[in-house]
Amino acid sequence: MLRCFLTSIALASSALAANMLPPGDVRLAAGPFLDAQQRDLAYLLELDPDRLLSGMREAAGLEPKAPRYGGWEKRGSGMVGHYLAALAWMSEVTGDPRLHERIDHIVGEMALYQETTGAGGLFSSPWERHEWFGLLARGELRLSNVVPWYTAHKTLSGLRDAWVVAGNKQAGEVLRRYADWCVEVTSKLTDEQWRGLTSKEFGAPGEVFADLWARTGDARYGDLAKRFCKTDTRDALARGDGAILTGRHANTEIPLFLGYQRIADAGGGDVWHKAAESFWRVVTREQTFVFGGNSIWECFIAPHEHEARMQRLCGPETCNSHNMLKLTRALWEKDPRPGYLDFIDNVLHNHILTTINRGEGGVFTYYTPTLPGHYRRFSHPTDAFWCCVGSGMENHARYGESIYAKEDDRFFVNVYIPSAARWPEMNATLTQSSSFPESDVRQLRWKLDAPATFTVTLRIPAWSGAPRLRVNGEDVNVAAGPAIDIRREWRDGDRIDLLLPADIRSVRTPGGGRFVSYFHGPWLLAAALGMEGLEENDLIAGGNEDFEQLGRKRVPLSHFPGVGEAAEKAVVRKPGAIYQLTSDKGPVELVPFHEVGRGRYAVYFPVR
Repeated sequence: MLRCFLTSIALASSALAANMLPPGDVRLAAGPFLDAQQRDLAYLLELDPDRLLSGMREAAGLEPKAPRYGGWEKRGSGMVGHYLAALAWMSEVTGDPRLHERIDHIVGEMALYQETTGAGGLFSSPWERHEWFGLLARGELRLSNVVPWYTAHKTLSGLRDAWVVAGNKQAGEVLRRYADWCVEVTSKLTDEQWRGLTSKEFGAPGEVFADLWARTGDARYGDLAKRFCKTDTRDALARGDGAILTGRHANTEIPLFLGYQRIADAGGGDVWHKAAESFWRVVTREQTFVFGGNSIWECFIAPHEHEARMQRLCGPETCNSHNMLKLTRALWEKDPRPGYLDFIDNVLHNHILTTINRGEGGVFTYYTPTLPGHYRRFSHPTDAFWCCVGSGMENHARYGESIYAKEDDRFFVNVYIPSAARWPEMNATLTQSSSFPESDVRQLRWKLDAPATFTVTLRIPAWSGAPRLRVNGEDVNVAAGPAIDIRREWRDGDRIDLLLPADIRSVRTPGGGRFVSYFHGPWLLAAALGMEGLEENDLIAGGNEDFEQLGRKRVPLSHFPGVGEAAEKAVVRKPGAIYQLTSDKGPVELVPFHEVGRGRYAVYFPVR
């Protein structure tokens, strides 16, 4: 006899709240996400922490232990903060002790720099310490396109993650001393100077200060968090007016709204949450391309320009999706709406997973062009260090963050990625497996020390047809809805088999529908289009004087496949994870986008 109470639930209007599982409680299983995580782990271990600390050590007046890396690191990119955060997350999801050793070393060095200077500030170069922040401490503001708070945010965030995620107590002490210094160094700024500072790209140190406020109760950090705010943009979005975003630098705005949500979570007032929620809605509905990324030439576009802008050389920036994922997770934990998870699902499968190189040579990509037939450039391992290298280091250590959540006696299965999750409060472990696309069934198995009664909430993705459910081999009727609740007494070995039917579906571009993309289940399908006009060195940025992140060798759109007006029926499934597109250039093989190697590709196909 099946002992369960089952309902379909509409989480969009639910009062539920939840917390994503801690990273140490999730382990990825074999598949493309684990492969990407392992490639990232290998890269983190190849890097020399002392080379990443070189500029910071020099700024403290100490002799560097090793030379700086090249690329953006030559001038001080704040990469060590990203690296520290990546080590923190990767140490938890792998349990590799070598990563904790590196965390201890980096944090110990930063503590030494604070002791050496007698202050709390940490700097990526002597210029930051003596010139920029030296002037700031006297109430003088020097403005440039990107101000040093951008790199400061990376260091603050890395220390926060080393403390909160990896449990390094010294990191918390260094962070508090650094934050106290930040409070002091900004104390003489006028309102006008704050408006000038926040008119530039300055990262989002406010999100760390808001987090510190919540964790420590120190109101000084909350006050400082609110200072790192663009009041005009916040207030416009709180009113639901997203037009103000057009033309704005996207990755200046996105982390700011993450900060606004952190302020709301810390008790700063509802206007901050309204702004963050409205911003998310505008970006995902009006600014986002088919794989979940946003912006062209790093700026938000006018909604009616979607098709024109997507044909530019420069596609969405990886950092944007990195920060949108952070914002989306924070919003979902406050209000678990299904749309948040659909966005996370798409970005993880079709943007983040595609940004780490599957071959030899380069590591991460900065831009993912939307122009059919264009290509990506991957960062040289030691001679690029763009911002998207830093977020790239973190991205592939954080896949497990979104898969599961818990709240009291409820366990959420949010994203269908093969993995295992621990639920210590119930002395339970859940394993998730799948052979998709060979089968549409997701298999969930419970291991429990003793029987326990709780609710399992299964997300039904927007890409799925009508689901079918079996519990311990028995069919269970389910109604339509964005999620299924199963409440029962669970026992060791209990099984859930969830069938999520996935047809090939097409998506036309907004503003005309002159381009079409194809999905199978969560996977965006892509065509690998060869190396026309390219050399191998066009695909790797760095190792010479050319470490530009953008590929500029364009080939006319007419060289690449298009489809007819019956575009919705142009793709058929072949054996295995292979699909065939009927195009005006003949049959074209499609594969999931993450399987496309280096070279030209298309995820959009013109309708001719």
